Amino acid sequence: MKSKTMILMVVAVVCGLVASYLTSQLIAAKNKKIQVLVAKKAIPQWTPIKNPDEYFEAREWAESEAPQNPIVDKKDLQDRVVLKDIAENTPVAASMLQDKSKVGLEGMLAPKTRGIAITVNAATTAGGFVQPGSHVDVVHTVRAQGTSDSKMILENVLVRAVDQQPVRPEDKASMIPATVTLELSPEQALKLCQYKESGSLTLLLRPFGDNTKLEADKGDVALNKPLVEEKKAPRRDNRFIQYISNGPSTKSVPFIQREKKWINDPDNRTDAGPSGSGEGN
Repeated sequence: MKSKTMILMVVAVVCGLVASYLTSQLIAAKNKKIQVLVAKKAIPQWTPIKNPDEYFEAREWAESEAPQNPIVDKKDLQDRVVLKDIAENTPVAASMLQDKSKVGLEGMLAPKTRGIAITVNAATTAGGFVQPGSHVDVVHTVRAQGTSDSKMILENVLVRAVDQQPVRPEDKASMIPATVTLELSPEQALKLCQYKESGSLTLLLRPFGDNTKLEADKGDVALNKPLVEEKKAPRRDNRFIQYISNGPSTKSVPFIQREKKWINDPDNRTDAGPSGSGEGN
């Protein structure tokens, strides 16, 4: 056998071995399983992930079919927000989620709540010590004709933002704000909209952990209740005096109406003059 033929045979064998090895590696890579987190159910966009166990579970997944940068630890899901819809049985990747603090205020609001801003100043925010994360009571004050009337309209509500700052600054104990955004239920937000246009609002700063309530006037819950009670005119009783003449003398008998009946008024609490006659006893 010629040396050239031997060389070709050796090269062919080596190439065959290399091809076989590469093929086996590709097959092994294709069949390789890794642990990933998979959506247990469909998850809509902007869903906040507070409890990862509710939405995700760990499964083995073919590495070749897994997304880029898959999330494998549930701790990496905590306090994240879903940026786009995630279908059921879909592995979750880092690109599908965003840190809650970077999404905006809407990512921080609790479900079924609303954010509403009110105009404030240093005097109405406890000297500027009302900060994001503070809990406050809201007092409404109406001033008219030299008098004022104040009432508690909301209690123990969460301050979500001060101006455009949704996070309490680490280097400032206080700040002079122009607006404060409160987290309220839709009913509370509607109530606050009614009151904030008819007087001034003051925020009372609560201590940490103070969940007590002063039981503000429950009548305030009625959104169509007038803000200022109309003063009723004093009641005027129907009265008359009957004059009885007997010869040269005249006797006056005062009467007052009570429950549709005329009764004698011995105290004579009337300044009315003769107004006709009535039935006396």
